[in-house]
Amino acid sequence: MNSGKQFFTALEALRGIAAVMVMFLHTGGTLGPIPANISGVDLFFLLSGVVLANSYEKRLTAGEISPAGFLLHRIIRLYPLYLLSLPVGFVSYALQNEVESPAGLIVRAILLIPNRNPNGAFPLNGPSWSLFFELWAGLLFAVLLIRLSFRTLLIIALGAACITTFGAWVGGNFDIGHQAGYFAFGFSRVLFSFSLGMCLYRLYDVRKPNTVKNGNITGLLICGCLILITNIPAIIFFGFPCFDLSICLVIFPAIVWIAMRTTQTGRVELVFGWLGRLSYPIYILHGPIFSLLHVLRQQGFNLPASPATGMIVVIAIFILAGIITTRFDEPVRKKLRMIVSPNPPSAATQSVT
Repeated sequence: MNSGKQFFTALEALRGIAAVMVMFLHTGGTLGPIPANISGVDLFFLLSGVVLANSYEKRLTAGEISPAGFLLHRIIRLYPLYLLSLPVGFVSYALQNEVESPAGLIVRAILLIPNRNPNGAFPLNGPSWSLFFELWAGLLFAVLLIRLSFRTLLIIALGAACITTFGAWVGGNFDIGHQAGYFAFGFSRVLFSFSLGMCLYRLYDVRKPNTVKNGNITGLLICGCLILITNIPAIIFFGFPCFDLSICLVIFPAIVWIAMRTTQTGRVELVFGWLGRLSYPIYILHGPIFSLLHVLRQQGFNLPASPATGMIVVIAIFILAGIITTRFDEPVRKKLRMIVSPNPPSAATQSVT
């Protein structure tokens, strides 16, 4: 059966840029006055809705893959690099805190069980809070969301947007979901953007819009737009959280919609593809690395802290992400997929985090 899957190269670039946005946000000023918007995570959730609907919705509906099989594919996609990050996170945490039960802490981290911790729900890898909600959204997608109509999905997205906006109004912005006091709002936050992403793909699948001409130039322009919106003062959109809401509800979907209508070739396609390949390694590895460097400074190690040093660290993370992707993550995932599915579908499935 033809599942109708497509590979949206421009979405790979958007994922890479979103990962870099989140990384800059977590530098804690190390890189100097480089703007970054927390909504990079919301872009991840939106892209997940688009790509999972593209890759799995028809297969799940047709019974080609079960919800359990789908969830297993998601675990294979997300877990190898996540597990690789935990030793670094544990060392960083142990240097800052007295660990009464190391085994319990590690088991909770492996199982992605949230902690009631003032340092965050997932203290060994702060950014991994979004993996918890990604897996939750994926399970909901496989057992329920694929059965709902476009209108129902849109209503769910808008309702979740209202709940998230309320939480953001209390918290000051959309940076909610990873703290103990705002953890419940993480469910509405991912449901908002994920459902909206599903709606975008269904609209694309029904209308089948024409491909935009000059896909290379258009793709580069939308990537530039995504970078430029991090420089927009929040006051232009009536401050927080209206600023975040306008980005997540209007700007991000518009950028993704245009990106879906483009195709890239040559070097642009190559660069966009690599941005996609490096996006998840950058996202899941940078947190423990930054945390460890910060702790080592606190412990008295004479580590320089300047914008130039910060950029060196960022470049090093890019290189490390490339090495780990090609030497560890992709080979491990390939072997795991062969074990659980010796005869996978011939059509390529777009990677998503």
